[in-house]
Order: sequence, then structure tokens, then C-alpha cells
Amino acid sequence: MRVALAGISLLLAACGAQQAPAKMVAPSGAGPDWLPPYSAKQLALLEPTDERVTEPATRTYPEVSRFRYARDRLLQDPRDAMRITKIVADVVSQSSHTYTVAAASADVENAVAQYGPAADPDPDPWSIAVSDRSGRKHLVPASVSADAKRAYDESQRTKDGAVAIAKLREATLASPEVPALHLALGAALQAAGDKEHAEASYREVIRVDTTLASGHAALAALLYDRGDMPGARVSLAHALAYHPSQPQALALAKKIAGRGQRVDAFAIFLEVDGLGVVRVAAAPTPGARMYGGCRAVMRYEPELRSALFAEPTSEPYFLSVAEEMFCHESAIGAYLAERAIAREEGRSEPEDQQTAALMNLAHSEGLLGFVMFEVLGRHRPEHARKAPTFVHRATMGYVQRHVLGYDPGPDPTLNLASR
Repeated sequence: MRVALAGISLLLAACGAQQAPAKMVAPSGAGPDWLPPYSAKQLALLEPTDERVTEPATRTYPEVSRFRYARDRLLQDPRDAMRITKIVADVVSQSSHTYTVAAASADVENAVAQYGPAADPDPDPWSIAVSDRSGRKHLVPASVSADAKRAYDESQRTKDGAVAIAKLREATLASPEVPALHLALGAALQAAGDKEHAEASYREVIRVDTTLASGHAALAALLYDRGDMPGARVSLAHALAYHPSQPQALALAKKIAGRGQRVDAFAIFLEVDGLGVVRVAAAPTPGARMYGGCRAVMRYEPELRSALFAEPTSEPYFLSVAEEMFCHESAIGAYLAERAIAREEGRSEPEDQQTAALMNLAHSEGLLGFVMFEVLGRHRPEHARKAPTFVHRATMGYVQRHVLGYDPGPDPTLNLASR
């Protein structure tokens, strides 16, 4: 283990280097059309210095049409995390690419480059989640009849609330399996003060498609106003677990959150400079630096992805839950290694509250819910809607305990919302 600690220590020392003064040089190669221009502060991180480049890396961005889920696991033995950290350290030391990790503040994060174009904060109510023969969910357009579309359009043009409600009822009768129509009817009924029938409409949204966060969020707000806190909390947890960026759900969560403690996600910058050096910037903590370095090698070392996830090296890079869990565990390993090295050298052990919280979470609950809500949920919330049941269960458990701050009991998915 001492050899492993030494290797990790050398990697972290190299990763602590500061960037030279900037000359504002843009990265080489064309990026996708959805990539926004970099700020002066971000370009400063891409200024080439004097690193030796044997094999230039090519700018790589995720194939956003693909995604892979993973099952949760508990980090029962801390040494497992250190072994993951050692794998990352070995890959960096043996790679023909050049990697650097600089210290930087969270405001340089280039999330779009890492996760793809910004997602809509609200899920699409005109689509429904359907399962194929293998059980995988896909979002497909809901089938709207011509009569339903005509009635809906008329409801949107009128300023008379009663007429709008009548037209929306007509639309839902013509196409009863379209969640957007029931959602619009519920909102119109609620605005008219008819909360009983509004609740029935929101429950119809959930019946048609239980994955639509907007239906759960609307129902949660109505139940909260009625004083039904248990029902509101469960409905809200479903909403946030199905679409972590849903605005109505996030707003209500601020009102009713208990004493739960969220675990902060790492904010990193990851890009290739004009000379082909893979440059990462992260907070100057062992966990953040190692997480950033791990995310970099996952993107630019296809042999590692192939070995870990049993996929051909020719496969384009795409996002996965497994990558995020692996890299967060590597961060935990780096934190533990740094503290072990400090003890051996008679120094005070470095503090890293963010990674310490991750370690506690990984040991007691696992990282799946955290990754789906705090990391991938921020940038690719549509994957939460299409997630398998076991992923939704883990995400909901994290939301209940750490966002809303209450103990969900033995079954975090108890669906009071669809009673």
C-alpha cells in the first residue's frame, strides 16, 4: 500500500500546479455548435505552457444520444476507493497524453462541454415514457387527435376561464392519454378555485405517465396548500427524482425542506488546449483534483473505459452513471491517501469536508442517488425520467433524506401521490 500511496502522492502533487499568466488562446479544433464561447477566465486555463506533448489529445465531447445507468453499491472498505485512485494514477503516469490539473474556483466550470447542451428545466408534457421489450424506457410523442389539438388551441386563445376549462375537458376526452392536456386542465381548474377537480386532473397526469415531474410537482403544491405534508413530500420527492431541475418542484422544496444536508458536487473545468494538453481545473483539494483527473482520463483514454465497462475502444465517448460513481470513488480514495500520507510523515491531516461527506454517503447509502440528482440531474435531467425503477428509488431516497430532510422509512417510493 505504501507504493500505491507514493504514486497517488506524486500525481496529486503534479495536479496542484498553477497555470501561467494567460494570453487568451482558444482551444484548437472546432467544437459542436451547442458549445458556448469560453470566458476570459476559462481561456486563461487553456494557455499553453511548457509541458512536453508526445501525443496531442483531440477535443472530445459526449455523444448525447447515448447514456448508461448503473446499479448502486456501498463503499464498505475504504481501501477499495484507494485502489480506484491508484488505477487513475497509473493511467495518467503511463499515458501518451499530457494531463494537468490547476487550482481554480467553481466559476470556471464548463458544464456544457462536459455534459452536452443545456437541458430544458421542465420536462416535455407532450411526450410519454414507454418501455421497449428489454424494459428500457424511451420518450415518444404522445398521440394527440385533431379534435383534441383544436380544442386545446381554442382553450389557449380564450380569456374566459370557464370556456378554457370546457375546451380542455373536451381535449382530454378526445385524447385521454396525453399528459399535457390533463396538466393544462388541472392548472385551469386550480386557477378557478376548483382544487378538488384540479387534484383529480393532476392524478390523471400521473396515471398517464408517472415519470412526468410536472404532474407530481403540481400535485405536491396543491397538497401542501391543503396541509397534507406527508402527501406533499412524497409527491415532491417523485417530482425531483424524475426531473431534478423542475422549477416548481425546486421552489416548493425550499419551502418545506427539513434538516437534510445536501452533498455538494465537484465543479471542474475540462478541455484540451491548442497544443493538445488535457487541462483540468478544480478546487485545490485532494478530492476535487482527483475527480477532475479521473473525468479527464475517462474521456481521453478509451482503453480504460473498455477495461472498466466492457465496451469497444472504438465506441464514442458518452455519459454514464458508472463513470461518475467511479470518479467520485477515486476522489474519496485520494482524500484517504492524502490523510494517510500526512500521518506517515507526521503532518496534520488535510481537511476536505466535501469529499468527507461523499465518503460518508458512499459508505452508508451509496452514490447512485447523489450522482443522479446532484450531478447528472443538473445537466441531463431527461435521463432521470427514463431511468429504471432501481435508479428512481435511489434518487428518491437521496432527495427525501438530503434535499427535503426527512426519513422515508423502508420504502422511499411509497406513492401517496397516486392514491
